[in-house]
Amino acid sequence: MILIGTYEMPQRKYEFLHRKEDEKPIYQKQDGQRFTQPHTTKLNVNSTYAVKVVIRPPEKLKELVIQGESIELEELTTEDEDCITYSSHFNTSGYDLSRRQKRKEVPLLFLFEGHTLIATLQCKFYKENEVEHCHWGHTLTWLEYECKVEDGSSHVDVLKEKYL
Repeated sequence: MILIGTYEMPQRKYEFLHRKEDEKPIYQKQDGQRFTQPHTTKLNVNSTYAVKVVIRPPEKLKELVIQGESIELEELTTEDEDCITYSSHFNTSGYDLSRRQKRKEVPLLFLFEGHTLIATLQCKFYKENEVEHCHWGHTLTWLEYECKVEDGSSHVDVLKEKYL
């Protein structure tokens, strides 16, 4: 859930559901202060990952960009009138394997009408079929950002990040 504060603190959810090919979950681990961010998300190269974005209250997401690539969004029909839900996927083809003690920062851009949320996901990329290390740690279901948009600003400030 990404919480972006205007007046009503609208909630944004960014969900990594699973690897699209085999529906395996995604894992993350805490790295403390060893790298620029305290959490590392573990992903395989040459893999497709399903993504879901839930925006509450409803606000149109114009574009989602992951690692510089615009991701095609499909708006889903839900019974909840208090949100907009999008489904998508992204592919890690062309991503380099991470070397020992190295992490890659993957930029996430959520482009809304009038403002932009920029976040960074710290990742370690493993071989396509590697499971021993890639599937070790805690399952990652949601990324939650508590954010704030200052009046008159087009930039969204991330105040707090939470991995669930």
